[in-house]
Amino acid sequence: MSKETNQATLRFKDKVAIVTGGVQGIGRGCVDVFVEHGGKVVVFDIKDDVGKAMQSNGPGEIIYFHCDVRKEEDVKTCIEETVKRLGKIDCLVNNVGCYNGPKSIDEYTVQDFRDLLDDNLISNFTASKYALPHIRKTNGSIVNISSISANAAFKNSTIYCATKGGVKSLTKALAIDEAKYGVRVNSIAPGCIESPLLRQTMPTEKMETLESCHTMQRTGQPREIGLACLFLAVDATFTTGEELMCTGGSEIGYGVKNTGLMV
Repeated sequence: MSKETNQATLRFKDKVAIVTGGVQGIGRGCVDVFVEHGGKVVVFDIKDDVGKAMQSNGPGEIIYFHCDVRKEEDVKTCIEETVKRLGKIDCLVNNVGCYNGPKSIDEYTVQDFRDLLDDNLISNFTASKYALPHIRKTNGSIVNISSISANAAFKNSTIYCATKGGVKSLTKALAIDEAKYGVRVNSIAPGCIESPLLRQTMPTEKMETLESCHTMQRTGQPREIGLACLFLAVDATFTTGEELMCTGGSEIGYGVKNTGLMV
C-alpha cells in the first residue's frame, strides 16, 4: 500500500472501476491509484502478456480481460462479465488512445483518420454505451482521458487533435444527458506524461525542450493522472461536464513556442 493511504482513508473501498488500456502509461497509473484505495479494477486491454502479470500494489484487486475496444462485441461481452463477477460498475475510465506520429495532412490517409477515430473516440462511446446502464444503478461516473491537444493543437497532428477534441465534446454532451440519472461525466486533459507512448514519439534529445514547455519544468507521471482520476470519481460530487487540465501549466502564460517539437 502506498504511504499516502491506509485502511482509514481508502477512498475507493468496495467500489468497482473499469480502466481501458490499463496495462501501461496513464492507464496503469489510474489502476494503481484505485487499487491502493481499495477498489476492484477491471483492466480492458489487448497486451495479454503484461495484463495477465499485473499485480495489485494495495488492498484492492486487479482483474484483466482481453478486450479490443475497437470491437463492439468485445466491449459488450467484457462489461457483462465484469458485472457478472463483481456485481456492479462504479466508474468507467476511458483511457485507450494512440498517436500515430507527426505527419502533414498530405501524408495522412482518410483511413488513418478513420482508424484513429476508432481508437481515440468511438471506443469511448462504445464503452460508455454498454457501461452506463450499470453505472446509473450506482450513481457512478465516467472519466474520459482527453489531451491538452484538445485545447492547444500541435504541429503535424491534425487527426490526433481532432479525435481528442471529440473526446472533450463527447464528455460535455454526455454529462447533460446523464445528469438525470445521477451520473457524472468528466474528462482529464493530460500534458506530456512519462509513458511508453511519449518515449516512442519524442526523440530523447528533445525531452529537455519538452520539459521547458511546462510551467512546472517537468513532464508528469502516470500516477499523477491516476490521482486526478480518483478525485473526479470520488470527491468531485458537484462536478460534471468538466475537463481537468493536468498539464503542468503548459497552456498558461505566453511561454516559449517550441514549434520544432513535432516534426
